[in-house]
Amino acid sequence: MKISIIIPAYNEVAGIQQCITDLVAEMESLDYQYEIIVVDDGSSDCTAEAIRDESVQILRHSQNRGYGAALKTGLKYATGELIAITDADGTYAASNIPRLLDLLVQGQYDMVVGARTGEDVNIPWVRRPLKWLLTMFASLLVGMRIPDLNSGQRVFCRDAALEFFHLYPNGFSFTSTITLAMLTNDYYVFFQPINYLPRIGRSKIKPIQDTISFFLLVIRIVVYFKPLKVFLPLSLFLFGLALAVLLGSYFWMDRVMDITTVIIAMAAVQIAATGLLADVITKMRSGKP
Repeated sequence: MKISIIIPAYNEVAGIQQCITDLVAEMESLDYQYEIIVVDDGSSDCTAEAIRDESVQILRHSQNRGYGAALKTGLKYATGELIAITDADGTYAASNIPRLLDLLVQGQYDMVVGARTGEDVNIPWVRRPLKWLLTMFASLLVGMRIPDLNSGQRVFCRDAALEFFHLYPNGFSFTSTITLAMLTNDYYVFFQPINYLPRIGRSKIKPIQDTISFFLLVIRIVVYFKPLKVFLPLSLFLFGLALAVLLGSYFWMDRVMDITTVIIAMAAVQIAATGLLADVITKMRSGKP
């Protein structure tokens, strides 16, 4: 069995070589065949030239296209049945890979995510509240607890990942997308706690812009695969609101707000009908009853 390790890199000259050195040391101790693919995403700081291991396959984008675009390029050229992804900034220890790989194979999972919930997690405090809110929101819509929605270190089966290739965005939402796509399609996903180390170099994340994008992505992916998870709660909320307006106006006002009640109730019916129609289309597309 062969594993392809994909490393997206954009201006990571400070950490890329150490990342590769550590990975090679870990993989040489295993019985797996492996390849390391670095996708230089239009770097301007000689990231590719800093790589001194001739066995590493280097793919280059002529311009910066995004984290997800780099991973998609790596997936296209990967030859292993199993895929591992990690970052070039030193935040994920290479020593995690063997453990994640063993869990994937022995546990017969489709994906094992290195969840950043270990004893040493160096996520900036300013990002933690939004990260927690995003994770709770995704867990609520999916219907199961997600310890880490967008960890950048994970291993998964290539065939399972390629099934959703058309959905992967070019930006940082790649990892969130593959997590949600697999969970909503009943693939076996396991979350293994790992540490998250201090970053080498400058972060490329834009907190506000990327957080808004993540929230929209969660809604979009869940609607795509499990539309009732979104439409049904919204419809029930509106039905409850209509009932509250009806009873509130009856007991605390001189007249019943019948028109407002009917409008809200009709909106609830329309949203429920839209959700049911979307669910039928989803079932027809997937071939599931």
